[in-house]
Amino acid sequence: MNAESIINALKNGNVPPEGVGEICVGRERELEEFDKIFGKVKDGAAVTRFLNGEFGSGKSFFLKLLEERALADNFVVAKVTLSRDVPFNKFEVVYRSIVASLRCKTGTSLEHIIEKWTTQLRMMALRETTDPYQQERIVIDNINNDLKEVRKHATTFAAAIENYYKLSARGDQETAKYAMAWLSGEKNIPFTIKRQFGVKGDIDRENAFKYLEALSSFLRALNYSGLIILIDEAEHIMTLHTKKLRDTAYDYMRFIYDECSLGRFHNTLFIFAGTPEFFEDPKMGVPSYTALNERIEDVLNTEFKDLRKPIIRLDGFKKDNLMELSDRLIGMHEEVYEWEAKPVRESLDGIIARHEANAELTGYISPRNFVKSFISVLDVVQQNPELRSEEEILDLFEEKEMEFEEFEDEDWV
Repeated sequence: MNAESIINALKNGNVPPEGVGEICVGRERELEEFDKIFGKVKDGAAVTRFLNGEFGSGKSFFLKLLEERALADNFVVAKVTLSRDVPFNKFEVVYRSIVASLRCKTGTSLEHIIEKWTTQLRMMALRETTDPYQQERIVIDNINNDLKEVRKHATTFAAAIENYYKLSARGDQETAKYAMAWLSGEKNIPFTIKRQFGVKGDIDRENAFKYLEALSSFLRALNYSGLIILIDEAEHIMTLHTKKLRDTAYDYMRFIYDECSLGRFHNTLFIFAGTPEFFEDPKMGVPSYTALNERIEDVLNTEFKDLRKPIIRLDGFKKDNLMELSDRLIGMHEEVYEWEAKPVRESLDGIIARHEANAELTGYISPRNFVKSFISVLDVVQQNPELRSEEEILDLFEEKEMEFEEFEDEDWV
């Protein structure tokens, strides 16, 4: 992604869809720890981690950074944001969202992943023989072989994949689309059509975990490094109307944590991101469900980080982090708009001091508000050459920061 696209995304308060590594500062230790976790997942482990950060601390930004690194490392990644439409107490809905958001290095969607795999199998068969009948036999044999482990988790999942290929190969695209829809967790597919691709029933709350395991096993059989599932805005669980609904959601989370810890999941990483309130509220947060809280809580009340614990705390930025981030943003802005931002560079100490003073009330520094305000200052100064004095630039920054604080954007949370 080029510098202009990154700058434009940031000035609009959005996490850039690509290239976040170019502006990542202050997260070196966390990234090093997740690189180690990626290695464990490649080797067959399943891991659950939680990110704890205030609004504006950059949780969504950090998840995007992990997504980029995971894709580069040949993982398949799914990103789910919990909401009224995707509540965690309905795991069959979460499953659909996971499948709908699948990404790999070469494209998006489960259909893309399957088509890429079967195309490779057809190319292999073409190299082995010129006989069309033998070619098809080789492809089917290889499909069956690759689905061997998948069948251990869910025979119907494997059957739907195999029949999706067969239906596509003989030109029955309509029924093949139904098979893909079923694999994606869609319901309301007529029984007579499901019978044509070898399945009964639907993917529902009773079996969604089983099919998620089958999906992960399938991806590993295709030589991906594993499956990484990013679940953002976990605090949405706290908004569920009754304790019973919240307990159901927390028990799903507990189940995932146990399945990973006990080695029943494989080649899968779950990352849940939430606010401190989510991890600390005794009435509606994680502490309200003892079975989960006892497993993941940090019993040591210390300011020192232990990145090997289930919950990883994302702290706000310090002055050095802001200086480094500012320098990178200035460099990009100068490149995009072909100018020299000397007046802003000379005002950096004052800008950061103003931001730190504004942040004292919250006790942490918000990367989101700083970035939006800082880029806005760069835009104004670049377009108004007469604006050169440090005091004018500092006042402009403070004005922009106050303006953006009134319109909180959750994309960076």
